Amino acid sequence: MSAYDPKDAVVEQVFINALPERVFAALTEPKELLAWWGDPGTYRCTGWTLDLRVGGRWRCEGTSQRGGAFHVEGEFLDVRPPSWLSYSWRPSWVEAPPTTVEIALTPQAGGTLVVWAHRGFRGHPRALADHKGGLPTVIAWLRRFLEKEK
Repeated sequence: MSAYDPKDAVVEQVFINALPERVFAALTEPKELLAWWGDPGTYRCTGWTLDLRVGGRWRCEGTSQRGGAFHVEGEFLDVRPPSWLSYSWRPSWVEAPPTTVEIALTPQAGGTLVVWAHRGFRGHPRALADHKGGLPTVIAWLRRFLEKEK
């Protein structure tokens, strides 16, 4: 993964005590995504659909803590199980051009080093701030879900 400009991207890195194949499944299977993405204090995802192939579409729908509906959708740009996933991201709650999510999964010490980068925010500081606040929470949900299985 190349260096990212902090005015354009949000990047988080975390070690998860689960093998890359397991992490990749949690990131790409609709039932898995529904199980971990969100919580009652913020928002819950109520539906995930995806076609896991380059050019395949995906969509998530959900409700906020206050009951407002939202969705986010995109297209898979690169899919290399179990080490790499990249897709476009178009949320309904903030105005910005489509952005790109890149997730690298590297085996490390019996688990996985996850580097999650979300880029394409240059010129859209509100969208960048929104995602800077949200990405650490999303990754914490993923880690908690996977490590709870151990």
